[in-house]
Amino acid sequence: MEGPVTAEHRRLDVLLEAALAALASEAEPDAARGTLGALRAALETHFDQESRLYFPAIEALRPDLKPDIQRLLDAHGSFRRRLDHIETRLSERGLAEAHADLQAFSRDFSAHEAAEEAMLVELTHDAAVMP
Repeated sequence: MEGPVTAEHRRLDVLLEAALAALASEAEPDAARGTLGALRAALETHFDQESRLYFPAIEALRPDLKPDIQRLLDAHGSFRRRLDHIETRLSERGLAEAHADLQAFSRDFSAHEAAEEAMLVELTHDAAVMP
């Protein structure tokens, strides 16, 4: 059964694929910017939920995970900066460079999602074996 964080990750993956498709299709830059804007808004909401709701609860349950949680939170800032850069590239140089940057972003974001989900699986496993 898929939890809320995993379900949200899948929704973000769909938005990311749509943004990649918009940049790859040689669409109008305004349409590509709109797709990136929708992705950014969804990511901001997701990052906010993780930083205010999920990660504090996880850290309360497992203080030993604090360094891992901090790395994940730091990555959120990096992803924000990278989206800024992609949007700037789109405005200044066109779709091809922004598309290449978004492909790299997508690979890294997938790894980030996997790390978050692995942490949740570990917590679920720990809860299942507790007396």
